Amino acid sequence: MMRKMKRWMVRHLLRDWPTRRVNDMVRLTLGNPARTYSGPFKGMRYVDRSIGSTYYPKILGTYELELTPVWEELFSGNHDIFIDVGAAEGYFAVGVALRTSWPVIAFEADPRTPLPELAALNEVEDRIRLYPACDLRSLAEAIDDHSHPLLLVDIEGSELLLLDPHYIPSLRRATLIVEIHDCFLPGTGQRLIERFQPTHAIERVDTRVRTPSDFPLPLPSLPFDPSQYTLSYMDEQRQADTYWLILRPIP
Repeated sequence: MMRKMKRWMVRHLLRDWPTRRVNDMVRLTLGNPARTYSGPFKGMRYVDRSIGSTYYPKILGTYELELTPVWEELFSGNHDIFIDVGAAEGYFAVGVALRTSWPVIAFEADPRTPLPELAALNEVEDRIRLYPACDLRSLAEAIDDHSHPLLLVDIEGSELLLLDPHYIPSLRRATLIVEIHDCFLPGTGQRLIERFQPTHAIERVDTRVRTPSDFPLPLPSLPFDPSQYTLSYMDEQRQADTYWLILRPIP
């Protein structure tokens, strides 16, 4: 019995050793507290948790990797405010505050949000105003005094209720990045396209499956191929049929 137990323990340890070795490598490289390793917000100090989405893609910098070229383009624009609706713990709100001089307004309904902690960790707390859940009135008030607002909207299917230029005319001059959740409310994306088509050029960006080549950390020389163990770190656990619409106002 003892020999069988020892053999089982050896097999168990050998089976899990590659995963544990990659885990140790990731944690050591990212540091404590972690800094975002790559992507548009490279170098951002990060809290030890995430709300509403997975943690490791944010500190790796692979979170919403599909949008990286869009962000780099927008950073060179003449926006005069950034409004993050559904800010979670502040990955984008704090990241944009670090990359630009724009004032930032963040809306987040979850009272557990560590956004103030993340902002303080990066010394931008005086640049970000945090409010609870966003409605038509509060969004209109946030936009109205600005000529070139930039909005990021990720509110799990409620984007169709909030983003209506009939009720908020100032949306017609806003640039928007909207995560579409047709999985929650079928037809959301198409209806938003119809609403904004008269005033905006619209681009669709689809999610894509991560591959080992997306993993940004250098992989050590090991007696096994570590790349197959990296995919779980980049898994954002997204619902099916999610994508983004990029809406740029037509001059």
